[in-house]
Amino acid sequence: MHPSRSTILLTGSTGVIGTSLLPALAARHNVTALLRSRQPNGPATCVQGDLTADDLGMDTGRRRKLAASIDGIVHCAGLTGMAPPALSAFDAINTEGTRRILRLAEEARVPVLLLSSAAAAFQTPGEDLTARTMRAYSSSKRRAEELAAHCSQPVAIVRPALLFAARNATTAPRHQFPHALITALLQGRAQGLPVNPDHWCDVLPIEILTAYLTALTDALLSGDTTAATLHWVTAGQARITAADIEHACLHHLTATGRPPTGQLLAPPAASRPRSHGMARVAQLGFLPPEQPPLPSHLDRLLPAQLTRTETLDALARNVRLCAA
Repeated sequence: MHPSRSTILLTGSTGVIGTSLLPALAARHNVTALLRSRQPNGPATCVQGDLTADDLGMDTGRRRKLAASIDGIVHCAGLTGMAPPALSAFDAINTEGTRRILRLAEEARVPVLLLSSAAAAFQTPGEDLTARTMRAYSSSKRRAEELAAHCSQPVAIVRPALLFAARNATTAPRHQFPHALITALLQGRAQGLPVNPDHWCDVLPIEILTAYLTALTDALLSGDTTAATLHWVTAGQARITAADIEHACLHHLTATGRPPTGQLLAPPAASRPRSHGMARVAQLGFLPPEQPPLPSHLDRLLPAQLTRTETLDALARNVRLCAA
């Protein structure tokens, strides 16, 4: 332990982002991980808590002791799955869980870094289950941001894009959209994905998000008054298209002696209507070329914006990971 270092309460330390962020934060600060069950892989003091329970499932004495021991909160925990037990679970965890974390921050009088989502800016159309699920997720994140706007303590809200797996990853997080999509294309399960080649999505290497969150945590702890604002952490102009993903998959399949027998992409007009599955998620998740790129604030705290070459390199690496 380093007594002179700040102590950060980290939620979501066992998730995709938390697993990458925990060691980065621990290199600079003491980290206390708020856990419901699974233990994190990293240097952290562990505290049992439940985002869905009043007072985080703690008695008054234990909550006050925790509040007195921390200098800031990084709130990464959240429900992101596309098949929750009920759509209300998004609000129970993403919105009400954030409400409880903000109350703790006010009790502790410490700043908060709130990990939201770029999806908070969108309202998905449609009444099928996939559309309603995506809408419930984005709405829960948007409501969490609204709660943060009324917190008495400084709150930095981060809207990240979709994420590529880490460079040192040995398996792909297949429950996440980019990797589920790539896997479906590689295995021929998409049956001609009904997406126009020039439609795009924003996917960011997770290392860049981790570096930004670490720098933003430092800024909050130092009392930087400009840090408590909205931060878009995205690929921006370096976004990728459906054609980029198709090309990367085709290149890998051909290079490994498995050229596809059918199309990876198919014109949506020639495809039967989809109301569920990966095809429907892709229809809702890709945006048309006339839609401007997402804002990107990377150069606020990092040396430069992401380049398209870096994004395509990360895409190729993740295709190989999904094929493994």
